[in-house]
Amino acid sequence: MNFSKSTDSERVIIQQTVAPVLIKHTEDQGPRSPYYNLYYDKTGTKLEPAHHKRAKALSDKERFQQIAISEKINRLLRKVSDTVVNLAAIEDTIEQTNLAFTFKHCLEELWENRDIREDNWGDLLNILQAVLVQVEFELLSGSQKSGIKKVVTEYLCKAEVTDSDMEDALGILSETGFDPWRGISGKPQD
Repeated sequence: MNFSKSTDSERVIIQQTVAPVLIKHTEDQGPRSPYYNLYYDKTGTKLEPAHHKRAKALSDKERFQQIAISEKINRLLRKVSDTVVNLAAIEDTIEQTNLAFTFKHCLEELWENRDIREDNWGDLLNILQAVLVQVEFELLSGSQKSGIKKVVTEYLCKAEVTDSDMEDALGILSETGFDPWRGISGKPQD
C-alpha cells in the first residue's frame, strides 16, 4: 500500500509498507474503541451486539411458529364451523355419522393446540368432546345438532371465550339434551 504524507516544505513523501497500518487520529479515542465488538447490519446504519441478533432471530422464529399454529387453528375452526352447519342440515344418517366423525376429528386436532388460546376456549373444546362421547352419531336429534351448531359458531369460533360465554354454551348444551358434566359427575354410562 502507498501512503502519502505532506511536510512543511510542501514536499510529498511516499512510503511503501507491506501490511496496512492503523493510525490513531485522536488522543481521546483510547487504546480500543468500544465499537470493535459491535456488528453492523447489512445496511450499515445500525450497531447491534451479536448476542442480541441471536436472541432476536430466535424470537422471530418462535413468532413465525406461533403465527403458523394460529393459522392452522383458524383453518380448523372454519372447517369445524362448516361441518356443523352441514351436520345440522343433513337428514341422512350415514352422512350425519360421517360429518360427526369429521367434527370429532377436528376437535381432537384443535385440542392438540389448545395452549395457544385462552383457558375458557380449551374448556369449551373439552366439553364439546365430552358431549360427543355421550351419543351415537346416528341418533343425534335435530335439536342436539342445532345446539352443537350454535355453540360452535357463536362461542367456539369467537376471538375470545369469556366466562359468560361458557355459561351460555353450557346452558345451550343442557337444553338440547346433553349432560356437559357427565364425564366428571360419576354417573354411569347408559
